[in-house]
Amino acid sequence: MAATSCVLLDRGNNTTCTINLHGATVVSWRVNNQEQLFVSKEAIFDGKKAIRGGIPFVFPQFGEWPLGPQHGFGRIMRWNLEKSPERMASGDIEVVFSLSDSPFTRNMWNYQFRLTYRLILREKELHFNVNVYNTNKEASFYFTLLLHTYFKVPDVRRCQITGLSGCTYVDKLRDCNIYHENRDAVVVTEQTDRIYRNTSQEHIITNVVSGRKMRIQKYNFPDTVVWNPWAEKAKELPDFGPEEWPNMLCLEAGRVTHPIVLQPGTAFEASQSLQVM
Repeated sequence: MAATSCVLLDRGNNTTCTINLHGATVVSWRVNNQEQLFVSKEAIFDGKKAIRGGIPFVFPQFGEWPLGPQHGFGRIMRWNLEKSPERMASGDIEVVFSLSDSPFTRNMWNYQFRLTYRLILREKELHFNVNVYNTNKEASFYFTLLLHTYFKVPDVRRCQITGLSGCTYVDKLRDCNIYHENRDAVVVTEQTDRIYRNTSQEHIITNVVSGRKMRIQKYNFPDTVVWNPWAEKAKELPDFGPEEWPNMLCLEAGRVTHPIVLQPGTAFEASQSLQVM
């Protein structure tokens, strides 16, 4: 494979997607040449730290982890290009990445696994399919998983998010207490770090790039994390511009409230689609 650390999907008509092999992190998704994802101008691309922005891959642990780095090792490892970008009969472009256990992973999390991550770039849509395999014949393991999507927005305070009404959420900024969401559409007006549980399979965010809407559809990802650092916290993040917080909104599909238990020789599958409306 070439020395480059990025893989480019090009569907034509200025619709592209770029994935950095470090963390299999989607670092760009352009529709009609308009960037849909936020990547901080202070993001570090040193092959060690997680990339601040795009879509980092959180596995096998969401949040703090006594065994290893926060949010696990999936977002800080170099993934394999399992299948090079290929044009399908539909004209869409498909690529597959994979990650397997190694001495590095077993040193902190002593299990045998294999992950495949399939992306399909469509005309106005980016589709993700995740498979986690327990390749051990004897031991089960448990894990959490999340696609940490950073959407680019003109002003986060003007965005509305559907699909969260009626859900309970864990507020990580208020001692992880549990609250009930009564709003039909959620607006982010302050520093926010919430895990919404049993959310709708579809969210719509209004007022993203060019005032358009973004539809998020998900399967087997029952949790949705909503995050924005706001002004004060943004100043504390070394890889984040202190003035950048209004221009991003993290809406993250995952399975984080209740870990998945994977029996020997079995697999877990989940998917997400992002669609510009």
